[in-house]
Order: sequence, then structure tokens, then C-alpha cells
Amino acid sequence: MVADALLRLAARHLASYLELGSAAASEFRSALARRLAFVVVAVLAGTVGLAALWSAGLLAVWATEWRMPYVVVTGAVLVAIAAWSAWRAVTATRGGPSAGILRSELNKDMELFQQWKSTL
Repeated sequence: MVADALLRLAARHLASYLELGSAAASEFRSALARRLAFVVVAVLAGTVGLAALWSAGLLAVWATEWRMPYVVVTGAVLVAIAAWSAWRAVTATRGGPSAGILRSELNKDMELFQQWKSTL
């Protein structure tokens, strides 16, 4: 009788973990899809805009001695911007509210488990 009640309690506890885990995964999945859509739009718009801007600048300084420094400096600036953008896209974002709840519940259970172990 007692074992049956404990098993039911453990099953209910596991079911709540599964529910929290699926909610956290859903939040992560939607954030990832939104981030990927923004990256695609930014890459396409940025590439076309930078190509047009760089070409206009190159045409403006073509017949001057500033042609080669313009190419080197603008190339370095574009590489720096691309590296910064890639770093920003790769860095981790914070999870949604479900991820925080799941983390706190796991911490509480670990504390209870440590207390239980100390009584043995």
C-alpha cells in the first residue's frame, strides 16, 4: 500500500518534470526559429546593401590615389563587422520562464536528495 502511494507520487513528480521539459524545449525551439529567420534576413539585406555601398564608394574614389586605401580600410571594417555579428549570433540567450522553473525544481530536488542521503 505504501509502495503503491510512493510509486504514484514518483510518477506524478516525473510527469511534472516531463511537462516542464517539453515547455522549455518548445520555448527554445521557437526562439531558435525566430533567430534563424532574423539571421537569414540580415545576411541577405546586409550583403546587398554593403555591396551597393562599397561599389558606390569605389566608383567615387576610382580615379584618385585613395582607391587602394579605400579598399583595404573598408574591407577591414566589413570583416570586423562580420566577426562581431557572428559572435552575437553564436552567444547564448537566456531561456524562457519554463527553463528557469525547471532549473529551480531540479535544484530543489537535488537539495532534498542530499538531505535524504545524509540521513542514511
